[in-house]
Amino acid sequence: MWIDKLKFIPRMNQKLFPLLLVFVAAVSGQPKLHVQLGGGYYQPKLTALNSAFGDSSFFSTNVLLNFTATYQVYYNTRVGFGNWNSFHTLKDSFNRRFTYRTLIIETFYYQWKSIEFNFLLAPMWNSCKISMGIENENAEWSDLLSSFGNTGTYTFKSTAIMNTSWFGFTSSIGIRYYLKSSLGLDLRIGFTNNFYDKTKWKYEGETIAGPAIKLNALPLLRFGIVFAK
Repeated sequence: MWIDKLKFIPRMNQKLFPLLLVFVAAVSGQPKLHVQLGGGYYQPKLTALNSAFGDSSFFSTNVLLNFTATYQVYYNTRVGFGNWNSFHTLKDSFNRRFTYRTLIIETFYYQWKSIEFNFLLAPMWNSCKISMGIENENAEWSDLLSSFGNTGTYTFKSTAIMNTSWFGFTSSIGIRYYLKSSLGLDLRIGFTNNFYDKTKWKYEGETIAGPAIKLNALPLLRFGIVFAK
């Protein structure tokens, strides 16, 4: 009986070995590293913040600029990170930046050779920073420079910064079309949920109140160009 089993092993290996070669070739032939540059559209409720700034635009409120990088760790799984940003800049006045950071776990499969469907789930660590450049005069500083033979009134510049951070998560489904093995177009729809708390802003080490903005349960549309290697 055991002799018959030993005879069966070579026959089994003859069947499995070609399949294993095909699997390894397919996986090793796929690009591992994927870098994406693109943008996104979302709809945060920033009325309190925009009113305080006295200015807003479609770009500053609804547009995200994103960068993501993932690496294939299994035949249908990629892991990586993403960084999405929203900017609002007023000349000689306030600057605001939202940064959404994601730790990506992504699964995918190929429906056809050049078309990929994917699903993403990612925890997030997000932040917002509001800053303003301030120019002041200081008599003591001017006196010091005057003592060296300089004339005139001198100013010094500083930056006032308030910031906050919070947890969140995002999920999306998408489709990716490969123009060639190293270049693709990516489109995703999904949502983000943010646990923002307006009472947890910081300024000069002190806890202060910030704007009453709404960032939870936000629909999200993202698109980008993918470079694969």
